[in-house]
Amino acid sequence: MTKWYWTFGHIFLKITVLLMLAGCQSVFYFPLKEKLFDPAKIKMQPEDVFLKTQGGNTIHGWYFQATNPQESKGTLLFFHGNAENLTSHFLMFHWLPSKGYNYFIFDYPGYGLSTGKPTPESTVEAGMAAAQWLHLRKDSRPLIIYGHSLGGIVALRTVEEIKGAIPLRNVVIEASFSSYQQMGRNVLGRRWWTWPFQPITYLVLSDEYAPKSLESIAPVPLLFIHGNEDHAVELKNTEKMFAEAKEPKEIWVVPGGHHGDLYEIRNGELREQFLSYLSKTSTAAH
Repeated sequence: MTKWYWTFGHIFLKITVLLMLAGCQSVFYFPLKEKLFDPAKIKMQPEDVFLKTQGGNTIHGWYFQATNPQESKGTLLFFHGNAENLTSHFLMFHWLPSKGYNYFIFDYPGYGLSTGKPTPESTVEAGMAAAQWLHLRKDSRPLIIYGHSLGGIVALRTVEEIKGAIPLRNVVIEASFSSYQQMGRNVLGRRWWTWPFQPITYLVLSDEYAPKSLESIAPVPLLFIHGNEDHAVELKNTEKMFAEAKEPKEIWVVPGGHHGDLYEIRNGELREQFLSYLSKTSTAAH
């Protein structure tokens, strides 16, 4: 046998073993327990919240009340992206309470102070628990659901699970994807030496807890946001989701936007655009 044959076979074996040893879906999760940023440094004082999920995990969250509670315009539930934990991810919307919105961010199992292990099932259970707590304890008005990156696919499936039981005002998905299998395939397709192994993802990754049908979210307004220079999650994922979704829907492609910096670049102009969008759709209640 040639040296090329042995090298090719060795790479194939390593990728297969790594994916399987990682517990298949766990390749999507890189949790961190440490506290990374103290909100007190920017004069923010969140309420510490601990919730129980259906699977028995304890979920930790931070609830930020609108600066002027009497004039609250609504509540946003944030499904953050992969890696680290809420003590860094909360900064994406640190400006939101001063604009009149309550803001709740939670950690998935295994992240920060949350117990358990992150899986597609446990992350959706965490999202459901967070939405139920907000609806019952903080704001009975329709919720604004926002998912970034990994949080987007979790948010979409959570919406499918709670729709009809909890009123929803908006669903916003930034730089995300709707299939674990397809995203795994995308990652393997980025390098010439992993490109041939893309079909492996359909054997070791499951879409059991991915969203079943984007069409089912309608008539809740659905907004997709993506930076055109995002190399972590390709724009084509958002374009595919937008094509599958039903009206009412919008897609914003942010020039010069990367993964996670869309509200900071261009002098933060996306913030005002987003606030205007929320005001425009504030009468929706489903």
